[in-house]
Amino acid sequence: MTAATLPDALRRTLCALMLGLCLMAAGGAAAQAPAPAQQGARQTPPADGSLKPEELSEQELRDLIATLQDDGARAKLIARLQVLARAGAEEEKEETPAPASGIGSRLLTQLSDRVEGVSEDLVAGARIAVDLPRLWDWGADQLAQPDRRAQWFRMLWKAALVILAGLLAHWLVQRLLRRMRAAMGTREAAAVWVRIPILLARFALDLLPVAAFLGVAYALLAALEPARAVRDVTLVLIEAIVVARLVTVAARLVLAPRAGGLRPVPLGDEDANYAFIWVRRLTVVGVYGYYGAEAARAVGLPAAGVAALQHLVGLLFLLMTIVFVLQNRHGVAAWLRGPDRASLRVVRARFADVWHVLAILYLVALYLVWVLAVEDGFRFLITATLLSLMILAATRIAILGLRRGAGRLFSLRDEVRAQHPELQARTNRYLPIVERSGILVIDVVAAFAILEAWGVDSFAWLATPVGQRVTSSALAIAGFVVGALVIWEGASAAIERYLARQADGAGSGRIGTRARTLLPLFRTALMALLITVVALVALSELGVNIAPLLAGAGVIGLAIGFGAQTLVKDIITGVFILLEDQIAVGDVVRVGSHAGLVEKLTLRTIRLRDLAGNVHLVPFSEVSTVENMTKDYSRYVFDVGVAYREDTDRVVELLQRIGAEMQEEEEFRNLILEPLEVLGVDSFGDSAVVIKARITTRPIQQWKVGREFNRRMKKLFDEEGIEIPFPHRTLYFGALKDGTAPPAFVTLDDRPAPSAGADGGADEGPPPELPPPSATPDPDGKDG
Repeated sequence: MTAATLPDALRRTLCALMLGLCLMAAGGAAAQAPAPAQQGARQTPPADGSLKPEELSEQELRDLIATLQDDGARAKLIARLQVLARAGAEEEKEETPAPASGIGSRLLTQLSDRVEGVSEDLVAGARIAVDLPRLWDWGADQLAQPDRRAQWFRMLWKAALVILAGLLAHWLVQRLLRRMRAAMGTREAAAVWVRIPILLARFALDLLPVAAFLGVAYALLAALEPARAVRDVTLVLIEAIVVARLVTVAARLVLAPRAGGLRPVPLGDEDANYAFIWVRRLTVVGVYGYYGAEAARAVGLPAAGVAALQHLVGLLFLLMTIVFVLQNRHGVAAWLRGPDRASLRVVRARFADVWHVLAILYLVALYLVWVLAVEDGFRFLITATLLSLMILAATRIAILGLRRGAGRLFSLRDEVRAQHPELQARTNRYLPIVERSGILVIDVVAAFAILEAWGVDSFAWLATPVGQRVTSSALAIAGFVVGALVIWEGASAAIERYLARQADGAGSGRIGTRARTLLPLFRTALMALLITVVALVALSELGVNIAPLLAGAGVIGLAIGFGAQTLVKDIITGVFILLEDQIAVGDVVRVGSHAGLVEKLTLRTIRLRDLAGNVHLVPFSEVSTVENMTKDYSRYVFDVGVAYREDTDRVVELLQRIGAEMQEEEEFRNLILEPLEVLGVDSFGDSAVVIKARITTRPIQQWKVGREFNRRMKKLFDEEGIEIPFPHRTLYFGALKDGTAPPAFVTLDDRPAPSAGADGGADEGPPPELPPPSATPDPDGKDG
């Protein structure tokens, strides 16, 4: 087996073993090298801590005794000593600085104290690096001497045997479990309750080789009983291998790089393998680097050298994490931005643009806190980070719960949805608003909690006057908005339900038509009123004085009234037309030169659609006269012309017969309000006697009834032989004296019509037929 075919874990472990052996050799070299001479000696106080007292004269002793024996003098002396003691305590208190509370303050406070220590560690590390050539020469000299070489072999073979035996046991157990583990990895499990047991079983199978390595290595180490230095280094290497393997097994459990069907995290195969590779890289550098420094400590490397080595390993680990952050900058930024309609979209976008800078600064701060050994600094950062991650996870769970709960809350039962089909669409309009509002509240609470985790007393700000003012204003505004929405939805639902009943035929007559006209206008006015009231209340709660705004609005309204007189005239005229019920939606009217069906009425305009489908918008200010053809009822007027030789009484009977037949038919029974009314002979025309009649129908049904009446009248007149005259011309050739007419000579030309001449002229065809004159506007699309 070549080095290229060795498993990755075995190659990394052999490298760690060679590092440990080199450190043992370095420890032996350091033990044999002479210790550097001290540059100076420090003075130490006597062992008993006593100082030689200053001798006093005999007279001074007698005076002191006399003072102590005198009660008054002794009291004065005690009072003076107490004053001096208090003054000394106050001076000491003023000179003692207050301890720093924040992580930044502690970092700055201890920075000056740690600079000297870090400098000494770096100097010691540099000294060890300078001594590396000497160490190499020393190692070559040791290997060149047969007795030394034999001594080193006796020391190191036991450590190598322990590590290799443990790795062999690890490899054998892994080979035995490979098929079972591969079979579990090929299973596809969509359900979580099926996926978790399989993952835990794979995790247990991955732990068995690590347990085999640990058991064999410890058992063999106890059996060989190596020297203390060899034993310590071997234990450190065993612990490093076990920790590295445990981290790898945990990463394989979470990422499942080769079992996409069992992966518990939402990652693709490429992303999962990429993350697993980086976990192994960081594990090799972090775990083996740290335990390598501990192995160097075990063989006698000075503490300064161990610290320098650990700092270098930490720096390499920092650089690798920075590279990882920069490689994933764009992918994480896209995830942070979220969908286009995500909550706090602007904030998320700004954070996505700079997240990698903040992450790098955080990593550098972690490294500096660790290197400078800030008191409780590393613990504070780790604790705050873990709390922040827990808060973010709880926030995510709360948002998911909010969305599911809101979806269920706004979902109607099938029977309610069938009874009120428009209600589901109405409730769905507010589902995104409720979700965004709830997510905003959750995000704000999470932000406050994260600030608390980092030492910022954010929740205490809510108890301040400013916090209470902001909170009360926000709650008041939210309450007014919710109340306005409830009023608007209640009124809108009532209006739409009433209009739906009118459209289904539950309401009829002029009242229903008037309701369809005025209720949409009322709904629009109510919406404008609610928006204005809520806006004014919101401004008032935010501390804005609305009195000047109202006064300014009055002045602006007056100026607009003078400047837009036509607009004011439109609105005033429209209000009176609507109040007087001159026009309603669904009427057929003629307004000035425009005629058509009224589709919509606003406070300013009338929207008409004519027979050709054209839409006319007529401002109320241009309405001088209104011709309503469908108000309350409608009539169709007949002008029936018959020849002079026909009996007019017979014609009237036939007309009344047609009207009676139509009234008896079900199709026209509900459309005709009164029987046909024959007004009599109306006029004598040039070629016909005109009989006028009319029929009363429901509004806008006169054209349908009138067309059917005309069709039946033509057929009945043809059957009865009643002539309907039409314009014709009689040619008169004069008369002779005896009263007879001369003969008319007519010549028929049978020659073919001439073709286009040489001059390019063409035969003129008959003149185009002109369309009939426009009749009364008919919304059904036919002429009346």
